Amino acid sequence: MKQKPILPKSFFREHPLRENSFARYAFLLMAELKQGAVSELFATEQLSNLLPAERRVQISAEKERILHLQTAEEIVNTLRKDNDVICRDAIVQRALEMEESVLPLLLHRYQTNRTEQFIEGAAMIFANADVRYVESLLAMYDSIRSDFARAMACLVFATKDLKQAIPLLLSEMNRLKTVEDREYHSDLSQAPLLALYVLNGQPF
Repeated sequence: MKQKPILPKSFFREHPLRENSFARYAFLLMAELKQGAVSELFATEQLSNLLPAERRVQISAEKERILHLQTAEEIVNTLRKDNDVICRDAIVQRALEMEESVLPLLLHRYQTNRTEQFIEGAAMIFANADVRYVESLLAMYDSIRSDFARAMACLVFATKDLKQAIPLLLSEMNRLKTVEDREYHSDLSQAPLLALYVLNGQPF
């Protein structure tokens, strides 16, 4: 039996999604990118040959270092560094291998960190972690200081089908429309709006 949408279809007619937005790209990475997928993509002979030899060596060394991190502090601090995007799946993999020690620390740091690469990496980890950590993220949402981190958290809620987040998403969609400090992205309100599409089974 098909689930009845929580919001009326008129809501989505009145609030169309932009075709190109950071929210759409970020959500697709969270929802579809599995552990190792990025590395597997660039490990194919055709695409690997497009990378300079020096970069291939650097990526290999960086992944090896990440996969041997030993503490939650090391893993969380690594998210703050300027890692090669191809190595992001290695960070996610290592964090999930140490989920019980990494995720509580990550939740704590997520409340105050304003670094874009940290926020993006943390959101990817949350999206792949046990749902109880995402429920904790929802519970502490009001303590998150960065509006970009809040927007990314909205997308995480959608990946875990947290329908209890819908009232918050509606509120944040309206609030983020008024945010003027958009250093990295043109419209943060697209994140909670896209999450509402997902949680209501609407195509996007």
